[in-house]
Amino acid sequence: MEGNKSFDIRELSEIFDENNQDVYLSLYVDLVDKEHNLHIKRRKNAIKATIKDRDRKQSFEKAIELAVEKVHNLEKGYPSAAIFLHIEGDFIQVGGLGARVPTKLVLDASPYVLPLAKFNDDYESFILVLIDGQRSEIHVIENAEAEQVGEDSHTSIGRHKKGGWSQARYSRIREGVVQRFYDRTSEQVDNVIKENGNLRIIIAGPGNAKQQFQERLSAHAKELVVSLEDIDMDSVPPNQIFRKFVETAKQDEAEKEIEYIEKFQSKIMTGSSASTGIYEVLEAASTGRLETLLVLEDHSIAGKKCEPCNEYMKGPTIPCPQCGSDGNEVDLVNEAVEAAIRISAHVEFTDNEYLEEIGGVAALLRW
Repeated sequence: MEGNKSFDIRELSEIFDENNQDVYLSLYVDLVDKEHNLHIKRRKNAIKATIKDRDRKQSFEKAIELAVEKVHNLEKGYPSAAIFLHIEGDFIQVGGLGARVPTKLVLDASPYVLPLAKFNDDYESFILVLIDGQRSEIHVIENAEAEQVGEDSHTSIGRHKKGGWSQARYSRIREGVVQRFYDRTSEQVDNVIKENGNLRIIIAGPGNAKQQFQERLSAHAKELVVSLEDIDMDSVPPNQIFRKFVETAKQDEAEKEIEYIEKFQSKIMTGSSASTGIYEVLEAASTGRLETLLVLEDHSIAGKKCEPCNEYMKGPTIPCPQCGSDGNEVDLVNEAVEAAIRISAHVEFTDNEYLEEIGGVAALLRW
């Protein structure tokens, strides 16, 4: 994948070097930050100083040059970008991100997906319906970017004049035109849900059209509506509209974090289906028991792992229990996120103080 805005994070989480070598370069770039090149240079020099093999050091330097070139050659307009590549092979994935992500450079035995996972959690996909009673637009917002997937409009009968139809008949006909318009738009929404899954829905527009339209939605679609918002579709530029509702959806996501924390606290009190501690969480993921991973924002835990054996060493001098190798240094939080993604568990990032108090990582279990 090159130049695509979407990453398959599950695919990335399954990639590793079979020889425990740090050969996967992961680069996230905040393109809005004018000093992002300086941040990259500092990290490049720090990593280069730790590489002992001369050929690998040269491969790393060439990979950095390629990564920066690819990122800067992306289609203009992205506030951030990410690139993952093998410094000695052909593997490369690069794409833009629709919101700012801090600049970060990592060289590891596998792609570093933690910032991408947080981005996906912050900016979960949703459906935005813009409607004003005469026209509608349906957008799927994915990775903080909008793609229009539906539209409709109608020309209702003009202002009633004296003579001809009665006022009552005119009103009935006009009401029927508007309701059919709402029903067509509702059908489009149902089709979008069928194609994209149960995404949250935000309905926005002027006046009471959005409330009237909500009443015409199917029962299932009504359950997915999280917000009705006032906006003048004619006076606000499209990009501003999308940014506004990306932030609205992000706030809705933040409210869900509290629900997960409360659910976890309840399970901890009863001693059932919950776990704390990084190694306990990793073990739960390895056995498929992990349902939801709770991660403290900007949290990291240093550790060691043998990638080929998928074993974690619980001490700096402990060898791999399977093959006896020294393994390589890893961020165990990133490892937990990768493990959760591989088994299709939900990953929830939060800055909740309670999670900080219990070590920064916790899990709701399936059993």
